[in-house]
Amino acid sequence: MRILSVLLASAAIAVTAVSSHAQVQSYVQTGPDGEIIITPSRLDVITVTDQLDTAEARPESIDLISAEDTRVLVHPSEALNSVAGVNIHRGSGQEHLTAIRSPVLTGGAGAGSFLFLENGIALRAAGFANVNGLFEAGTEFAQQIEVFKGPGPAEYGSNAVHGLINVVTPKPGSGSRVTIMGSEDGYGRLTVGHDVTDNLRASFSLAHDDGFRDASGFDQQKAELRYTAGLGVWDVDAIAGFNNLNQETAGFIEGPEAYRDDDVRYTNPNPEAFRDGKNYRAQVQLSRQLGDNRLVLTPYARRAELRFLRHFVPGQALEKNGHTSFGLQTALIGDDWSVGVDGEYSNGFLYEFQDNPNQFSFVQGLHFDYDVKAVVLAGYAQKSFELDRLRIDLGARGEYTAYNYDTQAAPGVSGRFIRAADRTDDYFTLTPKLGLTYAAADNITLFARAARGSRAPQTTDLYAVVQNQEPGQAGVETLDSLEGGVRFVRGASRFEVAAYTMWKDNFFFRNAAGFNVTDGKTRHTGVEFSFAAPLTDWLSASGEWAVSDQTYAFDDPSSNIQRGNDIDTAPNTLGTMRLMANFDRIGAGVEWRHVGRYFTSEANMASYPGHDIFVARGSYDLSDTLRLFGRIDNIFDVKYADRADFAFGNERYFPGRPRTLFVGLTAEY
Repeated sequence: MRILSVLLASAAIAVTAVSSHAQVQSYVQTGPDGEIIITPSRLDVITVTDQLDTAEARPESIDLISAEDTRVLVHPSEALNSVAGVNIHRGSGQEHLTAIRSPVLTGGAGAGSFLFLENGIALRAAGFANVNGLFEAGTEFAQQIEVFKGPGPAEYGSNAVHGLINVVTPKPGSGSRVTIMGSEDGYGRLTVGHDVTDNLRASFSLAHDDGFRDASGFDQQKAELRYTAGLGVWDVDAIAGFNNLNQETAGFIEGPEAYRDDDVRYTNPNPEAFRDGKNYRAQVQLSRQLGDNRLVLTPYARRAELRFLRHFVPGQALEKNGHTSFGLQTALIGDDWSVGVDGEYSNGFLYEFQDNPNQFSFVQGLHFDYDVKAVVLAGYAQKSFELDRLRIDLGARGEYTAYNYDTQAAPGVSGRFIRAADRTDDYFTLTPKLGLTYAAADNITLFARAARGSRAPQTTDLYAVVQNQEPGQAGVETLDSLEGGVRFVRGASRFEVAAYTMWKDNFFFRNAAGFNVTDGKTRHTGVEFSFAAPLTDWLSASGEWAVSDQTYAFDDPSSNIQRGNDIDTAPNTLGTMRLMANFDRIGAGVEWRHVGRYFTSEANMASYPGHDIFVARGSYDLSDTLRLFGRIDNIFDVKYADRADFAFGNERYFPGRPRTLFVGLTAEY
């Protein structure tokens, strides 16, 4: 083992291929005498709840990804897939599809089942979510990323069904830093975080990628200003952010195991495809003491615009969508309780037009042109009770959603597309939560949780409807979850195991034929574990593993779904394992990423065999303020698929990146 570690460290210096993985860096530090110190990141403070709890004190499964990892990300999936039970399928460029204790979900289900936040505010309005939502967040300059698995806490409602991801950016006073990195195949990025004054911090990221496939490059710019100050009795934390993405999109390659064919996997069947998106966000958190309690008011505003070619379906229509939102979050927080009232108004639109000739029922001409005004009102309360070693957490959230739909095109049917007449729809959801945390010993914590997650339909679920569906037919999706586990911490070692079972009703999804299913039922069970431990004074190990069984719990002849079928894109096993070595100024490590076999069709007639990828990482401290880093992705140049899919009678793939060297330099000042 020592020889392997020395070889890895030497190789890292020779090729400057070093960077640290987020999860490893969350746990592993070098002490003053060069010894390894492992700090369980689950004990770190989390901000996704109103009370600034430690993750250990919560009855849920929460993972934290450190700033050290986010600075070297090319794509958010590289860090998030190290969390047990999380499976992010990377698409072309910065696109992605998400799974958190779930299959990889697409369309309205993919957009509406996961809540993506930045500093506690949703990146998009609840009914106008983006299935690729993470590309809009400032992950490149984040302080940490919080991953909450299962139905979200009472502070959050719609879309926090299977889980939520909160990107936390640094406040002024966090220190200034510049990072440059690039790859051998045309990727480059500059990231800067600078304390302009004691009260003002500016962060930005500029990225360019040629793409390893034909016509698959992108340019992306992200920026944020954050200002903190006191204003009389109020503490002020103001944030303004911007994101712009211009992407050439590579489409699916098709055919059995096409990702293994060198003549195919670098090609792009859809060189005309693209994705252009802009996002503007602003929020101001105002907080003050009211006696022994704390009042927090957070007004916010956002604007999202997206234009892309729907290359993944016949006809390849052009879609334009966007929305403008204004909202207010409020919270009154005591020592062991909190209550809050939230409100949001959004005005959104969707336009879809197909220039190409008819392709089956995908007809040439206008498909949709509509506006939707939305109002969301919500209230929540939660309370904790301490009974000796037992803590009980009770909470509930009620949420009312109303949509006012107005079509700009004549109602009627055009091919498979149904344009509804003007209408209104409203929904109410109630999501209770119960959590238990028991300190069984000084270093052992038991936890259990029962929670409901629920969401109103996405506006596209209701109004961008197709054959075999009626406008407004989609109902409230509900997921009930039971979870239990144990956390063990002793010295520098930590271990956690959690088991869960979940039932979901009114699952709305698009089947392999491209038609919507409105009343699906699914069952999800699984076991997850994670650990970190020193093996010697210079070598440590850490890892995460998840085993799950996710099945359809209903019959649907149109999709060839039978009760008990495995849900497609839901591997039974997911995992990462790492070894990390530290020698004075040198760090080196190797990581194994595992994705198990999964079905790609609802009928379980097509499948992907899974893959195992290895990554080498390392770093060299040139000085106290200058670090050289790098990594080699896919060391053994495995031919695999980032995403395997079956639709319209074809096996389709996004091929994975071949062996690639990334190098970079970080300077702190």
